[in-house]
Amino acid sequence: MRISEQRATVVSIGESLWDRKDGLKMPGGAPANLCHRLGQLGIPTQIATRLGNDPLGNELLQHLTSKNFDLSLIQRDSIHPTGTVDIIQAANGDASYTINRPAAYDYLEATDELLAAARAARAICFGTLAQRNKVSGKTIHAVLDAAHSAVIFLDINLRKDCFSQEAVVSSVQRAEILKLNNDEVPHLCTLLGLSAHTPADLARQVLKTTGVKVVLITLDADGVYAMDRAGTEARVPGVPVTVVDIIGSGDSFSAGFLSKYLQGSPV
Repeated sequence: MRISEQRATVVSIGESLWDRKDGLKMPGGAPANLCHRLGQLGIPTQIATRLGNDPLGNELLQHLTSKNFDLSLIQRDSIHPTGTVDIIQAANGDASYTINRPAAYDYLEATDELLAAARAARAICFGTLAQRNKVSGKTIHAVLDAAHSAVIFLDINLRKDCFSQEAVVSSVQRAEILKLNNDEVPHLCTLLGLSAHTPADLARQVLKTTGVKVVLITLDADGVYAMDRAGTEARVPGVPVTVVDIIGSGDSFSAGFLSKYLQGSPV
C-alpha cells in the first residue's frame, strides 16, 4: 500500500518510558521515539501506550503534551508503574539496557478506541519488547488483526530477557517491513531457523519464507542494507561522526524510511 504523506496516519504501539543514565532521566521507548521523529517529518501519528498513574507517568504525559503528541490512545494504570530503563553507555557509544518490570505498558488493553484507530491507520509500528507480557502481546496482535489495510512495520528490537521465540516468529509473520540491526542478525537467524551468515543472506531468506516485503538492516558505521521482494537491493554507507549518544538513532532511521515508503518511494 502506498499513500501520500498528507494522508498518512501511523499508530505506534508499545512502550513509552523513562531512560535513566548517569543520574539523569530522559523520555524514551522506541514507539514514542518513532512518533516524535515522524511528527517532525509531517506524518500524523498516534502513540498507543500505557503509563502508570504515578508522578513519573504524570511527568511523561506532560512531556509528550509539550511535544504535540496525540494523547488519545494513552492509557493510565493505577496498579503498575510507569516504565523505566537503566542504561550504561560504553566509551565507544554502545549501550546496555536493564529494562525494569513490571511496567504499565506490559498491560495495554485492547480498547474500542485503540481498535478503531487500528482500523483507520495507514501504518502500524510495533516491536517485541511490549510483547514480553502476554497481556500487551495479545493486545498488539488484536491491533494487527484490526488493521486490515495498514502497512505493518516491525522493529524487532531484541532486548535481553524481553522476548520469546514465539513472539518473534509470530511478529515476523505479520510484518510488511522488517527492521533490525547488525547485532540482531545471528539471533534472528536462530529464532527463525534460518542458515544465513550475512545481512543479505538473512534478507533473502526472510523474503522467501515469510510475507515480509522489505528487510532493513542497520550496520552501525557501515550504514544500512535493504532488500525488497523484487530483489532490489539498496546499500547506503555510513557517515563518519563523533558519537555522542546512540539511543534512539535506530528509531530516527525507521521514521525517515517509513515517511518515504508511505509516499511510494522505492527502496
